[in-house]
This record gives sequence, structure tokens and C-alpha cells, in this order.
Amino acid sequence: MTALKVSMIVIGDEILSGRTTDLNGSWLSKFLFIAGLEFKALRFIHDDIDEINQALTASLLESDIVITSGGIGPTIDDKTKNTLARFFNKKILERSDVADIVTQNYSQFGRTWAPGHNHYHHFPEDFMATNNPRGLAPGIVYYEKTSNKLIMAGPGVPREFSEIVEKEFFPLIKKYFAHRFQENYQTVIRTKAIAEEKIFFDLCPTLWSDLEVYGKVSSLPHTIGIDIVISYHGSLIDHQKKEADIKNLIMSTPLAEHVWQYGNIPINELALAMAQKKKMSFSFAESCTGGLVSSKITDLSGSSSVFMGGVVSYANAAKIELLNVSSKTIDDHGAVSIEVATEMALGALHKFKTDYAVSLSGIAGPLGGSVEKPIGTVVIGYASKKINGARTFIFPGDRIRKKERFSDMALLTLIELMENKLD
Repeated sequence: MTALKVSMIVIGDEILSGRTTDLNGSWLSKFLFIAGLEFKALRFIHDDIDEINQALTASLLESDIVITSGGIGPTIDDKTKNTLARFFNKKILERSDVADIVTQNYSQFGRTWAPGHNHYHHFPEDFMATNNPRGLAPGIVYYEKTSNKLIMAGPGVPREFSEIVEKEFFPLIKKYFAHRFQENYQTVIRTKAIAEEKIFFDLCPTLWSDLEVYGKVSSLPHTIGIDIVISYHGSLIDHQKKEADIKNLIMSTPLAEHVWQYGNIPINELALAMAQKKKMSFSFAESCTGGLVSSKITDLSGSSSVFMGGVVSYANAAKIELLNVSSKTIDDHGAVSIEVATEMALGALHKFKTDYAVSLSGIAGPLGGSVEKPIGTVVIGYASKKINGARTFIFPGDRIRKKERFSDMALLTLIELMENKLD
């Protein structure tokens, strides 16, 4: 049975003019991948009737499902609803059932809607209106019985779009295509400090074909390594057996020492959950990341139960005054060094009186660097009551990308410290 095909149309002059960056296409691609649906095509078009018609025609020819984002609001440039009605030869009617949904959408924000406010309740006949969990405009859905095609129009605002797809549109996909829909499962192998070509051409040259026995294989670069994803359909029991077999296969290869997670839990969530389970506190001493590691932890609810604080010691003077790093150590070895990163971690450990501490000192660029310490070098220190030390890594990318990589490796260092995997 072939996978359901989905085409997306992003509608908006502001996207094509560069005033707004589209996030919905990227989000939908990941969502469909996990759901086991095939993302066939993505089109960007203006708020123009002819362009919408052309995009709809092309999308319906190639896919079972068409999802649009943008153009369903109350202003004059929002043309999606009326264009969809004309495309399928449907009249726009004043509908009380849609008015009820709009009223509910407004009430979730403590607001009262009245018909004179806008024309949300003027809606195509035979179309379905859905709730908008994060916004006001109702979602627009039409199932074309003759061709067995499903068209769904959502808002352009990313937080509204993702919620309406997950909570309103996806259940309808499963309903209308129940005879073709299969539960999709994935086994995700997350690796660290190894390149894609190193895995598949050097370390484990037969790994890709070995994994294809279980399902479709994908290799996705991540901030600190490569995610290998195996996707397959079947029952929950099938999934559990395949996942166990895949883990056993990986454990028998040289790749095993590079695997830090079987699953897809974000690294900040994994670090926090582990500390909470162990009831252990931690702290950070950051230089090149400027507080990004602390920010990733405090993005999560409940972080205050185990995260005691962090120091952003960007200047050498701050390292000396706030973390008790020796000025001689900096003079002898430089700020980006094993010795300084170790003292930074020990300083944070003592300052916050935590069970664990992790530090970072690096060169994010584009200026700075040397032959011995090229741009992209980061030294990550660690300390507990039993051990302390530091490791050096080199990451590619621009300044912002490097900071992301540095911070994720610091979180992984915290995880490995809590798992007693560091010497």
C-alpha cells in the first residue's frame, strides 16, 4: 500500500517579498515524516486568485491531500476561502454552524464575537469548518468524493497552523483515508561526534542496507551528530520487536560508542528529566554561548527544581572574579583550554553548591582562532564531587550555528556526567 501523498501551498505576499519567513513548510515536513505520509511538493504563491487556482490544480493532480497556509483571515487580501469556493463551484453562504465555531474561537481568548465584526461565518456550502485552537479564523476543509481528494486550508501564523494541523486536520485525514491509513513507527538512533560519510563509508559500510531490512532509512544531520531514522508500518508489537532488533544490530557495530539516545527526546528535556529523576542539582559556567545553555534549560517548566543557576563569564576578568579561575592558568594556557574550562566548572560547582557543573569556553568566530585553536573550537568542562576535567571539540557552521552546537554538546556532557560516563 502506497503512502498518502500531501502537497502544501503557502499563500502570502509577505513570504515572497521576504518580509516574513515561512516556518509552516518546515514544520509540516517533519510532522508528515513522523506520521508516515509523503510530502510530495511545496509551493509558495502570492495572494492572487489565478495563482491559487493554478497551484490547486497542480497539487490535486499529484497528491491525495492538499494543505494550504495563509489567506483565511478577515482582511481584503485574504482570498483563500472565496477562491476555494469558486474552484469547486460552491456558493458562499451565511452559516449558523460556522458562526458557532467562530464564537467558540473568540471565547477561548475571553472575547465576544458578533456577525458585524467580520465575515468568518460566510462560508462555502458543503465545506467543513473546524475549530482553531490558537486563533480566530476557522479552518476550512473540503472532501471531494468523486476524486477522493481532501483539501484543508489553515492560518499562516505558525503557532496557529501547527495546532490546527495536529488537532483538527490530522484526525480528518485518518477519518477520510481510514482504508489507506497505516500506523507509522520510527526508531531513531542519535549519534554524536561523527560525520555521515564516516558512519556509512568507513565505520559501518553495510549499515544502511542492514537497516533497510526493517524499513525506510533516513540520515539527518543534527547539531552534534547524525540522526539515523528507520520508518516502518505495522502493529505496536511489530514496532517493539523491530526496535529491539535494531538496537541489538547497532550494539554489535563500532557505531555503538557514538550513540547517545535511542529516541527523539530533545536534549534539554532529556538532561532535565534525568536530573529530576536522580534528584541531582546542576549549574553552568558559560563564556562563548552567552547563557544559551541556561536558556535551553529554563525554557522547560520545572527546571527550578534542579537547575540552581549559571554564570556568563565572557571576559577573563569575570572568569577570575566570579568563578575563581586562576589568572596564571589563563596566562599559561589561554582562555580556551582544558585547564581553564576545568577551573570554570569547579568554580560553578562551588559557587552554586550543586552536584554537577558544566562549563564552556570557545571560539565562535568569524574572528579569532589559530592553527592550534581554529574557529569552531570549544572546550567543555565538567565537575562533580568525584571527578572533573574537560574535552575539546571542533564544530563547523556560522557563529549562531556554532553556539547551538556548543550548547547541545554541553547538555550532552551533563547527561554523560550524570550517567557516570566521564572519567
